[in-house]
Amino acid sequence: MPEQPPSNSKSAARRLVVPPRPRSDILRPRVRRALDWDIDGPFQDYPQVTVYHSDGSDAQGGTFANVGWTGWIGSITGMSAAALGISEIGVTFPDPTFGKESRSGTPFTFLLRDVLQFETSLGGARDHIGGAKRTCNLILGVGDGKPQPAGAPQAPFNSMQVSSTVANFINDTHFLPVNDSWHKPIDQIVYHGMDWLCPAFSATLHDQLASLRGSLTPANAISHVMSITQTGDLLSALYDLVPSRLKLYVANARGAGEGGAVKAYDRQYVEVDLKAAFAMPKPTAVEA
Repeated sequence: MPEQPPSNSKSAARRLVVPPRPRSDILRPRVRRALDWDIDGPFQDYPQVTVYHSDGSDAQGGTFANVGWTGWIGSITGMSAAALGISEIGVTFPDPTFGKESRSGTPFTFLLRDVLQFETSLGGARDHIGGAKRTCNLILGVGDGKPQPAGAPQAPFNSMQVSSTVANFINDTHFLPVNDSWHKPIDQIVYHGMDWLCPAFSATLHDQLASLRGSLTPANAISHVMSITQTGDLLSALYDLVPSRLKLYVANARGAGEGGAVKAYDRQYVEVDLKAAFAMPKPTAVEA
């Protein structure tokens, strides 16, 4: 099992997943995003969902929600009004296919924020990430709740194996890493548990997803996937990316002065109606 990274390491998001391609509106893409990081530092005391309202100009891009903490301006968790959702995993256990890392380039937190702010489709997000000056070993994820055009990737979600020199796009028919014992493909589902090479968590995640394939809902994802696979100690989130809904379900680690369970995946989830939040008027500055 991977060790918990120190608080100054690459952010270690521990799970990316999307349910099957829709047969009905109920089964449109839902992305599960888990973040294991420092739960003894300041983060758990200052959870915040920040909505950035665009004025519609090219310079401002689109409206989006950044899920993080007070003062956090990069993005590792979030949804946009264009029905995109982003995720990431910091890779501690890579294999040789990752190529080389670099500390010269666009920090991945700003790369993902740019995807939320300036892209409106899964294809646009793929091109944006593929063409960026990337840095370290990561698994990035983008889900798109809109109906996909003919010839689009099979699942309405791509994960992406990235480094400074590599950008491999992963879907349910081009599934990586390949391992028939602990990382088996599931039709129209893309998932990663804890890390690139992480047999125990990946196998558990596979079993829970396979048992619920075709019937995943926010409620049973929370009760039968998140709590059983037990990743997402600092932050646990579920995106309902159906454009007519755009709901966020999010739990945060126990903060100072709070009671109950310590880890986010064991705590109560809060439902946030982002469709309503995105429709609110853009705030205006008021001079003192």
